[in-house]
Amino acid sequence: MNLLDEATTCAKPRRTGITIAAGYCIFAGLSEIWAGITGNWMGLLSEPLKPSFRTALVGSAYVAAGISLLSKRRTGALLGVVFVLLEVLGRVHLVRTGRYPSGGPDFVKSLIGGAIAILVVVYVTAQWRRFDAGPAQKA
Repeated sequence: MNLLDEATTCAKPRRTGITIAAGYCIFAGLSEIWAGITGNWMGLLSEPLKPSFRTALVGSAYVAAGISLLSKRRTGALLGVVFVLLEVLGRVHLVRTGRYPSGGPDFVKSLIGGAIAILVVVYVTAQWRRFDAGPAQKA
């Protein structure tokens, strides 16, 4: 085996799409945590929310999803999907309990955010085979 063959067999695929999805989850989660602390983020909401620990907690699920996806392992992908789904359930809970608006333009923004989260789940599950299975077991 020559040096070129070794270089091509040892090179890992970059999986840029997975990295972008993980980065988005971290960014969106930190934004949601900030909205939970301050009640608004970059003035995106037409009516600021009451600062809430629950909103920050929902955002932390998104951050955990992104960090899990960065491992590029199947366990991390599974955890990432679970955390994103927890974020979506948390978002529904916040609307049902009145922490998020249940109508108007801010509700539409929340729906769009939830739809993007579901698209992240769909993308990650579609990329399942591109995640590493983990370290090989030695016999």
